[in-house]
Amino acid sequence: MAHVVKLKTKGKTKLSSYSLSVYRRGMYAYGHEFYDIALKTKRSPVKSYLLGHALELFLKSFLMKKGLSIKQLKDSFSHNIACLLEESLNHDIEDCFHISDELKADIASFSKLYAAKDYEYFPILAWIFGQQQPNTVRLFRFAKQLDRKLPAIIKDG
Repeated sequence: MAHVVKLKTKGKTKLSSYSLSVYRRGMYAYGHEFYDIALKTKRSPVKSYLLGHALELFLKSFLMKKGLSIKQLKDSFSHNIACLLEESLNHDIEDCFHISDELKADIASFSKLYAAKDYEYFPILAWIFGQQQPNTVRLFRFAKQLDRKLPAIIKDG
């Protein structure tokens, strides 16, 4: 049986490049799982939450490969997918993926609800009375591209 040991450290802890690589690939793997389940889920708020979490993890794994630390990702971006995309654009994600103005707008709209945890703890009255929901078609296409291409992008080397 696995045994978890928590180590107490003083000051900053620097992870080895191998540890960062494992963390980055694990982040992608969790993103893949969330994306895969989102494709199979029928319920809109759940589907949107899973998609958002997949996009968040995919973009964070990309940014880790570009040298951002776990602390930077947590402190500067938290769960804001729009900010993660903007930072990814600053790190040349467009060399690997086409990011249209429409996709940017869809992510900005979606990110407001996702970052506010509206998909995770959705306000039931807003859903019942027809709060306008962002169109996720482009977001799913983008997630599909990230899921397919990121393993080669984030690998070691």
